[in-house]
Amino acid sequence: MCPKVTSMHKMEVKERIIQAAIESFSQTGFDRTKMDDIAKSLNLSKGTIYLYFPSKEELFMAICEHQHKESMEKMATLFTDKDEILADAERIYDHLRRIMQGTEKLMFEMLVESTRNPRLRKAMSDHRIRICNSIVEDLNRLVEKGFLRKDLDVDGLASAFVALYDGLTASKLLGFSETANKKAWLAMIKTIIASD
Repeated sequence: MCPKVTSMHKMEVKERIIQAAIESFSQTGFDRTKMDDIAKSLNLSKGTIYLYFPSKEELFMAICEHQHKESMEKMATLFTDKDEILADAERIYDHLRRIMQGTEKLMFEMLVESTRNPRLRKAMSDHRIRICNSIVEDLNRLVEKGFLRKDLDVDGLASAFVALYDGLTASKLLGFSETANKKAWLAMIKTIIASD
């Protein structure tokens, strides 16, 4: 008789697969990584990987969702005091950098891969929309609290935040310092607050 697999065990296996995929994709690239490689690194069968993730694209999107969920959980604890907005903005930047550490190159590789892979392009586009929608919710919360102007274009600002973060990630890959990148991030936040 086979032992019963608990939901906690399934979540642990899924998390291990995601972490192994991050390492494999980052080391050898999305194209060259095979599901077999990920399975072997975990001492699992390839079939087990496919039970959790039917394709490599879905596994990559699970990585994105995992990182997005971590980010949003952190955001919910910030921006409670108007006087602390800049400090919170700095904590958000530091938190995002920690979450993305080691996957920056992978994200840009996936952007290039998505130009040739319509399923991946659609999945990445949907993911970006979810990120922007989450940021819009946070910005609307700040507007309601009176931290930001009521006439603020929150949709445009959410897109600007994502674009800035992507640009700063590209700068990091090109060798720009974290100090310079953080300074640019905080300058944007300061400008938004000053326009209040």
